[in-house]
Amino acid sequence: MEGLTNLMEETVLDKISQLWPQTKFCQCDECRIDVAAYALNRLPPRYVHSLTGVMLHKFDANTTQTDAEITATVYQAMEIIGSDPHKNSKKSDDQ
Repeated sequence: MEGLTNLMEETVLDKISQLWPQTKFCQCDECRIDVAAYALNRLPPRYVHSLTGVMLHKFDANTTQTDAEITATVYQAMEIIGSDPHKNSKKSDDQ
């Protein structure tokens, strides 16, 4: 549907960019997408279609509780993906 945006996607990608440089995990685009997909499948979507919705999401995402939840989920994703990078591409290579 045109005009809808999931702001949680933008928030998760920003959080990945913020946290990743502090790790030793593979930082290729494939791993970044895997981390984002893992985190987004575990966090509630935040669809908006107006500037008011954008502002409300940004306010909510910056609260301590929500930021902690997003940070923990993204870090968990980094740990899991980082422990076995390129897991999905290995399956296709083996076949």
